[in-house]
Amino acid sequence: MFIFNTVVVATHRRSGTHWALDALRHNSPDINDSVMALEQIEASHVAHIPLGKFRRQLLNLDGKVLLNVHDLPAGDYWQGRNERQFARTLLRHSPTIYVHRDGRDVLVSLYYYMQSFSETVRNQSFAQFLRADAAVDGGEAGMSRPGYWARHAQAWLHKNNMLPVPYHHLERQYERTVRRMASFLGVTLRQDLQPLRLPGPPPSERPWRALLGRAGRRRRGAQPAAPRVGRSGDWRHHFDKRDIDFFMREAGEMMRELGYAD
Repeated sequence: MFIFNTVVVATHRRSGTHWALDALRHNSPDINDSVMALEQIEASHVAHIPLGKFRRQLLNLDGKVLLNVHDLPAGDYWQGRNERQFARTLLRHSPTIYVHRDGRDVLVSLYYYMQSFSETVRNQSFAQFLRADAAVDGGEAGMSRPGYWARHAQAWLHKNNMLPVPYHHLERQYERTVRRMASFLGVTLRQDLQPLRLPGPPPSERPWRALLGRAGRRRRGAQPAAPRVGRSGDWRHHFDKRDIDFFMREAGEMMRELGYAD
């Protein structure tokens, strides 16, 4: 029997994770206010939590517990056999909300975010960043950043027991979207919904604790920068025609499937 009352909230990085998490935990009495990051059971994570401790914390929380996940649903990120089996079990059996965002806006946001802790990215133009190997920031080797964004969306959108939530619906149809998520999860909502809050970086992604790829290396010698809050359509100020052509070659099929190709 599956004993954990968990809900997976999955996103590619910089895709509205915390808007979705806050919309649920602040508006439903059935959802625990805590959020647990499943990647933390991986030993290389900068904020690593041993599996036994993670399980105990999870069991001691009341109500439905939100699990934040950025990696792919196959569960290959976790290297230890027990950690991988545990993560795969949770990912397989938990209802999942997948928040997706226009991949062009995702990469603009990721570019500015990574500048807060990566000297390499601070010295790159956006065009160079766009074309770099995705493995540098946790994607897969030999794949471009747009290509990995498309793979990420495809993998999660084919998962069973999954509700897709567009980022721009959280921006523009907030109450309706919160009610859709609550209905999918079978939870009640408070009478007065709390308004949308500007997202801030989670503990595992604060500039002074950011992950550099899968190695979990800590940023050194840099000062935290104020978080940048982007809006849908920001990509138009960063992409030139060559960038758009490259992005669509790498990720055009998924962009069209999600309705972002304009």
